[in-house]
Formats: sequence, structure tokens, C-alpha cells
Amino acid sequence: MVQSLLLFDMTFWLYLAAFALYVGYILARRPGRELAPAGHPTSGMGESDDGWSAQIGQVATIVTAFGLVVNSVALLARAYERMQISGTFAPWSNQYEAMAYVSWAIILGYLVLEFRYRIKSVGAFVVGIGFIAMGAASLLPYRYQTAEPLVPALNSYWIYIHVSVTLTSYAAFAMAGGLGVMYLLKERAERLGRRSSFFAALPDLETIDELGYKAIMVGFPLLAFGVILGAMWANYAWGGYWSWDPKETWSLIVFLIYGAYVHARMTRGWEGRRAAIYAIFGFLMVIFCFWGVNFLLSGLHAYA
Repeated sequence: MVQSLLLFDMTFWLYLAAFALYVGYILARRPGRELAPAGHPTSGMGESDDGWSAQIGQVATIVTAFGLVVNSVALLARAYERMQISGTFAPWSNQYEAMAYVSWAIILGYLVLEFRYRIKSVGAFVVGIGFIAMGAASLLPYRYQTAEPLVPALNSYWIYIHVSVTLTSYAAFAMAGGLGVMYLLKERAERLGRRSSFFAALPDLETIDELGYKAIMVGFPLLAFGVILGAMWANYAWGGYWSWDPKETWSLIVFLIYGAYVHARMTRGWEGRRAAIYAIFGFLMVIFCFWGVNFLLSGLHAYA
């Protein structure tokens, strides 16, 4: 158990270093150097760098990837510890482990985005959220960080699919929230006519908006699947598909919030500033569903 906690601590510091490096990368970049990959349908994607920015960007990617590897090893170590204690190896069985998994999924999603679209500046906003997630987990009392035996309702094969799918959707929404913040900062700087090299070095607004939309379109079906799996697990564990438990209710609220976003995007043409604000609002609701419900509202999911 001490071994996995040490690895999680290492993950926190690596993500912090990666976040600082991505900020340094933006500061070192020459603004206005976005390039679209040959044949790619989305304009404005891709960044061309030289000198210090290229070197800092490479180091940032390496540190991020190494942090992901350490995070993966930490989750595997915790899975082994859980197997020894409960016979269930899911390393997302309490709040601390769930935060570590969400952080892992955020960083994995970011690296996929970076390698696919060749955009590193997003790392300052998305890797930063992964670092904050690990930091928030480390602030939990020690009793929440240890791998205690699971209650009978949790010691089930459903924990492997329902929890992992739902947490992965939260990671996608976290990415969209970070991109929403990025969009609003860039849009405000352009609207006020500010010539800051920091904001000028960010991708264009259309690119940020499109990436945020893609992130939500990954998270939304995953959340829908997670809610369905949760109802099936509830029926298996408690004899009913839905009991309006606070966690269930807030999961439904989050699903409806993002469902409204997808509907507005497809039918009303919601893009740009409104979409960015809504993505941030949705992510705040995810945070409350993930954290607030567990600690502020009592219910069948209080042990989560």
C-alpha cells in the first residue's frame, strides 16, 4: 500500500512539472504559427515550433508521458493490493483511487489529442486539470487513500465496467472544461484587442471550439452507457433499477445537461463562446456529482 501511495505522489509531481513545462512552452512560442496537417479536414490545427519552444515542448511531452506511465504503474500496484485485500482488482474503488484514475484518463486523452493534432499548447489547460485532480486526491484524509476492504455491494464484477466507463466520461468532460477556459481567455483577449504573446500563441478559436466539442462527444455516450450500467448494477445489488438516490439523481442531471449541449450544438448551431461557457458549467456539475454528492449528501452511494 505504501508503494502505490509513493507512486501516486510521484505522479502528482510529474504532472505538476509537465504543466509548468507546457506553460513555459506557450511563453516561448512565437505567436501565430498554427499549421493545418496536410489533408486534415480541420483548419488551424497543428503547431510549428523552433528553438526554445520546440525543446521545451518535447520535454513537456516526455514528462507527461512518463507521468502517465508512473500513474499506470500506481494503478496496477493498487489493483494488486485490492486483490490481496478484497479479491477485486478494480483500482477505482474509493474516492482517492477514482481521482487517480480520472487523472490518468485525462492525461491519456490529452496525449492522444497532442499526437493526433500536433497541438501542445492545450497541455497548459488540460494537463493542468490532471495535476489538480491528483492534488485534490492527495488532500483527502489518509483513511480515504488506503485500500480498505470493500462493502458487499461494491465487491462485484459491475465495478469493473460501470465505474471505469463513468469515470472515463468525467475525464472527457474535464478536457472539454479546460478547453472552454482556454477559449474564453483567448476570445476575451482578442475582443479587448490585447496583443499578449501568451494568448496569441494559443490555437485559433475555431480549433479550440472544435476540440472541446469532440471531447464532449466522447464523454456523452460514455456517460449514457455508464448510467445504464449503474441502473443494471442497482437492480442486481438492491433489487431496483432506480431509487432516486442523490448520486443517481445528479448523474441524471449531468446526463441531461450534456444532452442539452449536444442538442443545442446540432440543432441551434451553438458554437464559440456560448458552447465554451456551457462546457465549463457542465464540468462544474460533474465536479459536484463526483465530489459534492459523496461528501455533502447521504445516500446509498455515500461509501464511494
